Amino acid sequence: MAKTHGVRVVADEIHAPLVLQGATFVPYLTVNGSESGFSLMSASKAWNLAGLKAAVAIAGADAAGELAAMPEEVGHGASHVGVIAHVAALQDGETWLDALLTGLDHNRRLLADLLAQQLPVVRYEPPAGTYLAWLDCRELGLGDTSAERFLEKGRVALVPGLSSGLGGAGHARLNLATTPGIICDAVARMAAAAGSRA
Repeated sequence: MAKTHGVRVVADEIHAPLVLQGATFVPYLTVNGSESGFSLMSASKAWNLAGLKAAVAIAGADAAGELAAMPEEVGHGASHVGVIAHVAALQDGETWLDALLTGLDHNRRLLADLLAQQLPVVRYEPPAGTYLAWLDCRELGLGDTSAERFLEKGRVALVPGLSSGLGGAGHARLNLATTPGIICDAVARMAAAAGSRA
């Protein structure tokens, strides 16, 4: 469709290494019709290198000339240490990433169990990737203030769903990249804050 309408797709694939067990990641540039697109990737999310600025832009076959024609200064934003860290992560960090994925898979299942037991009105579908949990809080009857309520009454900081656009109304985002103990504590506090603790 993008090719038909002359739209260039720039795919943000920064979370690509964080595909969890049972899911498959399909790189945008492997899809038919993506020849004029770009993929943006980085080790920053999967290897926790966000503070070390570095990323990679990959062009589709028909866009390689355009990427090569970008002004030289476009490539000057990455930090030297960031580039070294990214290369090390991508070349030698597979064992670390495997352990991280195992931990994230455990945390997403733990969150599902805890919500079902302590806060069943909050709907959650474990994600196929990344470390972010999308919580449907609409049945709490708090409108778009559930994240505020969890922070004020439970001291649990979530990202309000509306920060992701209008489709996020009534939702909140929770970061799973933590210890199981913190997830247990967070859900207990959220349940108490919602007034629906089982």
